[in-house]
Amino acid sequence: MKLMKKSIVALLAGVTAFTNLNLPIANAQELPEMTTEEITLTYASWDNFSVQEYLANKFMEQYPNIKVELVTVDQEVWNDGLSNLAAAGNLPDVFWYQGNVDVPIINGWLGDMTEYWEADPESADVLVTLQETGYLDGESKLAAAVFYEPYTVFLDENVFNALNQDMPSADWTYSEMLELMQTMTVPEQGIYGYNDFTKLVTMAPIVQSDAKGEFGWNGETFDLTGDWAEALTTQAEFVRTGVHAPFFDTDEAEAVFGDRLLWAASTGKIAIQLDAWWTKDLFATDEFIDKGIKWVPYPVPQGESAETLHKPGFVDFGSISSATEHPREAYELLKFMGWGSDGWNARIEAFDTLTNDDGSLMFEMPAGLPLVQNQALWDEVAARLPQDDYYTAYLERVKEPVPLGGAVIPGFQTWLEEVYFGGEYGDVENAAINGEVNPADIAPELTELLNQYHLDALDEIF
Repeated sequence: MKLMKKSIVALLAGVTAFTNLNLPIANAQELPEMTTEEITLTYASWDNFSVQEYLANKFMEQYPNIKVELVTVDQEVWNDGLSNLAAAGNLPDVFWYQGNVDVPIINGWLGDMTEYWEADPESADVLVTLQETGYLDGESKLAAAVFYEPYTVFLDENVFNALNQDMPSADWTYSEMLELMQTMTVPEQGIYGYNDFTKLVTMAPIVQSDAKGEFGWNGETFDLTGDWAEALTTQAEFVRTGVHAPFFDTDEAEAVFGDRLLWAASTGKIAIQLDAWWTKDLFATDEFIDKGIKWVPYPVPQGESAETLHKPGFVDFGSISSATEHPREAYELLKFMGWGSDGWNARIEAFDTLTNDDGSLMFEMPAGLPLVQNQALWDEVAARLPQDDYYTAYLERVKEPVPLGGAVIPGFQTWLEEVYFGGEYGDVENAAINGEVNPADIAPELTELLNQYHLDALDEIF
């Protein structure tokens, strides 16, 4: 697909981003018929390969005239692998892209699926916050969400019980979480309020202000001067005052835990772990059960004044190739392997039947969550998770995912690498923790730079 040349001024007068355009799903037209000719489609993703094979076979059963060939790409150098395939004229008909959305856009890899997406009744069933992602220039649907795992806040119920502290409601607030982190810090017992993999600076702007993306993204611009600055100030304070657990592979960790390489969440001395949905599998293993650690899932809390249940999530995106000779069929394969209900029913079958060499189930619990509102699918997933109120409440509150910026907002990932983690202040978060910068002081400058990086990326794209 060729992108239309437009001036940056004209672009800003209309829509200014790849994501969150609040575009309606128009299903007035009908999807074109699928071909009945014998064709082959190539497909590349970093999904579990056995699941890919299972889903591909199910798709071919549904469409016997279409052969699906899985393309292997090294995930460590995914975009380089796609570049090599594209240079050789072998870009897969359907593929996931990784990280920086600028790469596939500027390279012209993303095919236009607008005609199919907007005529497809299933598009209206996609989770509402994900319907808006993947549009460029306010017109062209170039990508769609294909895999989703939410941010998850795990609480160790046994630590809460030991300290006679009530577990919070699943409708807890952001400030309530911060208060609990402090309350659950008990130095005389060696208990810390929290440890993190995911960060307050990502959560706060989304849940506090109903943002559509990281760092105060409202669909057009970023703003780090409010929630982001406050969250980083809090994060730095919690580290300095011992509310946050000692960092991995430090002298402090060795002094406290007796092993500098012991993950804090596996010590039984942490009340709250900021993490991701996939970590539920690890927390269900004998290692944690035998230690008397009972991590239970909570949704990222809601902001006090929030009007939505927007929560940050790890969302992967895919597209059809701009060079595919079969865009209609490629779209159907992308949907089946990603958000489509037929594909998700097949995925659930895969979770139930795929086994390891020793005969054990490959998946003790489902990987990822549905990308559609179809409650029957959510019920099927729920039936394969621990049957308790924690999981039930969690699933009800994670249906408004907000993707991370690099995957959907041009310029964001480049700014992260060149400014946020490697600019004048080095790693901005570490600089704040070490007392070298005041987040409120540098937030206006960072905001200006981030917005300029976004505009520059749009300028380069167009």
